[in-house]
Amino acid sequence: MVIQFKCSGCGKGYQTRDDQAGEQIECPQCQTLLTIPQAGTGPSIAAKSRKNLFGEVAGTFLMIGAILTGLVLLIGGVVFLVWPDDDADEASGENAVAASSTTEVESGPPVIDLIGTAPGSPPELLTVSGIAPTEEKTEPGFTRYAGGQQEIKLPGVMADLVAGGRGRFLVLYLKKQKQIAIYDANEVKIVKTIPLETDDALIAAGADAFVIADRAAKKLERWSFESLEKESEAPYPGHFQLKDMALGYASQGPILLYFMNENDRQNRYLLQFYDLETLQTDPEYDRIRLTDVSSAGPLTFRASGDGTVFSITNSEDGNIRGLFNVKRKPLEPKIWRFNGDRQRFTEGKYFLPDMTGALILSDTGPYSPEYRYRGDKPGEGRVVPSTHPNFYVSHPLEDTRVEIFLAESGEKIASSIIGPLGRLSDELDRIDRDPERRRVKDLLPLEKRVHYIYQSDQIVTVPFTDDALRIVPFSLVDALNKQQQPYLFATSVAPQSCVKGSELDYQLEFQSSSPSVTVELSAAPEGMTLSETGRLTWQVPETFADKNVYVIITLSAEDQQIAFQVLPLVVQDQESG
Repeated sequence: MVIQFKCSGCGKGYQTRDDQAGEQIECPQCQTLLTIPQAGTGPSIAAKSRKNLFGEVAGTFLMIGAILTGLVLLIGGVVFLVWPDDDADEASGENAVAASSTTEVESGPPVIDLIGTAPGSPPELLTVSGIAPTEEKTEPGFTRYAGGQQEIKLPGVMADLVAGGRGRFLVLYLKKQKQIAIYDANEVKIVKTIPLETDDALIAAGADAFVIADRAAKKLERWSFESLEKESEAPYPGHFQLKDMALGYASQGPILLYFMNENDRQNRYLLQFYDLETLQTDPEYDRIRLTDVSSAGPLTFRASGDGTVFSITNSEDGNIRGLFNVKRKPLEPKIWRFNGDRQRFTEGKYFLPDMTGALILSDTGPYSPEYRYRGDKPGEGRVVPSTHPNFYVSHPLEDTRVEIFLAESGEKIASSIIGPLGRLSDELDRIDRDPERRRVKDLLPLEKRVHYIYQSDQIVTVPFTDDALRIVPFSLVDALNKQQQPYLFATSVAPQSCVKGSELDYQLEFQSSSPSVTVELSAAPEGMTLSETGRLTWQVPETFADKNVYVIITLSAEDQQIAFQVLPLVVQDQESG
């Protein structure tokens, strides 16, 4: 017998076998966790939020999502999508995002068949008890900081800063000095200063290399983090003006370049993806035209750490926000347009994918990629990614404290006193009195001022003077133990995809105040197993029909702490480049 029901979060329809009644699945559309109803109990069932699976009703969460959706529709709504450019020489629309000319309206929510993804029989091991917390260890390539607080003064003012080397390095652009400076979290110092031929440069950084764009000479340079030497350079088209670029700090590319075509005023703006190795256009990715939506201010692009998700923001007033996943074909980005009040300064409006793009961090809190609020409670304020996808942090702005949150639940688990960044209002007053008139738009963006490098046990902040790095030692586990409060959370990075015909192999690691933890495989496809050491394995069938699988691991400690790790696996036909 087949059960049909609807997601109470977004209304999408589902059907599955009646022997799956009582199981939980995650709605692919809105990420709401659903309990499959018993046969004959009605077409819909209440949902529970991911962070409240252990008893908290999700009515409040769904109401927040409904209110947010209503506000979006009321003040501007969801508009316009980006499409690939069929003509390599075309680009249209000033500071804009492309829109389809026609839209089909569905008469009702589509029905998704879950029969193929629901497990036909329980995994070999559903529950394993008595697993000890993972012994804290240093991630390869990182050194844990054991020193005290310190400040590193720079020879000038930073015009930009990007993270690279999976979070180990910070690349600093000193415009007036025509220099690039490299901060190494392992050495806790500036390890390299690179002279530039220009004071008109852009920077981006990946896992093993960083890129310097010389906009005067119209060329790209790739530099190695290992040798700190230039490896190659290549020109980009002379009639293109490079406006911005983005690269995932733990990725091998691609690099996103935002160009203005100087030879075509009607078709001016476009996005191109460049291969990090060749510094040439990457044929794997579509060229994108930006059309139809005029933007009053500049567009800013940011990349998830793994380089799969890119965000777009009008940083001046925040009235355009969106993102797109470059691993999905065709590109189907989500773009939102809002009516926003123009800010006095550009500080404060940002929209950042986290390490994997599963969470979006902004000046108004954390959101899902569907723009549903994902924090512990509304009004948490500014948050930014850490170098570990399981955590994000608050932005202190004019406060003295950084708070650490679990990405899965939005729960605040720790905080660290870091000292004030310096009041922005004071910095603006100094700008007003500065004879050289340093412009407000030249200040380092707000989201680049706080860097929690989890793997190195340090928090790096940038004061509003933009001429120093402040390093604060911070070990999350030590801080939790000092609090003498129970805790439980996963520390291993869950896979985001699997390949047909290959084995998925994932070792769960976690930290807990309890010496013994029970781990349960609460939702999984047929054939997935959990070993007595917490190792998750699945031989993915070559004929597996579904594109997505949602796995839920539940951790329960003796001190009554409960945590979850959700694996939203994309099932690929072959290894993704």
